[in-house]
Amino acid sequence: MLVLVRLVVVVGLVASMPLAVSAQDSWGHLSGRFVVKGELPPAAQKKIDNDAAYCTRSGKPILDETVVVDENGGLRDVFVMLLLERDAAPPTIHPSYEEKKNEPVVLDNVECRFEPYAVFVRAGQKLSLKNSDEIGHNCHIITFGNEENVNLVAGGTVEVALQKADRVPGNVVCDIHKWMEGVILVRDEPYAAITAADGTFRIDNLPAGTLKFQFWHKKVGFLREITVGNQVTGRRGEAELTIVDGETLDLGTIEIDAKALTGDK
Repeated sequence: MLVLVRLVVVVGLVASMPLAVSAQDSWGHLSGRFVVKGELPPAAQKKIDNDAAYCTRSGKPILDETVVVDENGGLRDVFVMLLLERDAAPPTIHPSYEEKKNEPVVLDNVECRFEPYAVFVRAGQKLSLKNSDEIGHNCHIITFGNEENVNLVAGGTVEVALQKADRVPGNVVCDIHKWMEGVILVRDEPYAAITAADGTFRIDNLPAGTLKFQFWHKKVGFLREITVGNQVTGRRGEAELTIVDGETLDLGTIEIDAKALTGDK
């Protein structure tokens, strides 16, 4: 069943045009906050059918993390991604991102769950798969362009580099502990963000100009029919935004109806 998600965002609009950004010294920023409007049911408890004595020793249940909302309604793990059409020129990359690409992104196994649940890594960047638990885990990454299947001994770390950029996030699972799952996005360019625990996101140093962005969440995929000014985005959850040199385009509070995240009408 197709679930449509309607968000309300107030931004400036410009006429549709392909993204083509040349070398420049004009940079701006993008920010916002995703909030769920309405009540959500409590997160379901995961069925622990392997290594239960260790994984449940804290006494805390392991919950489904597909939809996580804080006490103020902030929605975690929404992906905000620059949309590049297939025939578009690649965006100019701000110099600040080149140093960051040399820093590994860490994906840990903590108390029989992935931490963080959602990660973003650039193609070719080191991904440090860590196991902070005292039992062995398996980290199986499956995206449209990449697959890595790594065994992690207790306390161990293995570094991998995913080489192919993906247009949408893929999955991370543990083949030993079937309830463990996460989400990963691999892109050539650095212009993507994942909302924090309070629903906020920020992308710094975007090339100034008219850019397209997509909004995606694991529960429903692309967040379609997003209201942007007086227009509604299409099936790919895209919105066309104007980034101004030296300024932050703050989308403010972006509301998602709780029913859209539960499958209810």
